[in-house]
Amino acid sequence: MNKTKEDIEWQVNMWDGNMNIFEIYDELRDGHTGEEQEALLNHAYDTWHYNDLIAELASHFGVTLHNYEPKLRKLAL
Repeated sequence: MNKTKEDIEWQVNMWDGNMNIFEIYDELRDGHTGEEQEALLNHAYDTWHYNDLIAELASHFGVTLHNYEPKLRKLAL
C-alpha cells in the first residue's frame, strides 16, 4: 500500500522525539517498501534540517536524498 503525503508526514513526526535512530532503522527495514523508505527518509532529512544520521540511513538503504549535499567539500590544493 502506497503511503500518502500525509501518512509520510505523520510517520516522520511520530519518529521525532519518540524513537532513536536504531528504532527508526528497524522500522524502515521491517515495515516499509523501498518506495516508502525513500519518501520517509527524504521527508525526515528535509524536516530535520539535513540530519547526518538520516543521511547515513539513506545511504545504508540505497536511498538517494533529493537535497543532499556532502558536508565536506573537496579541498583545493
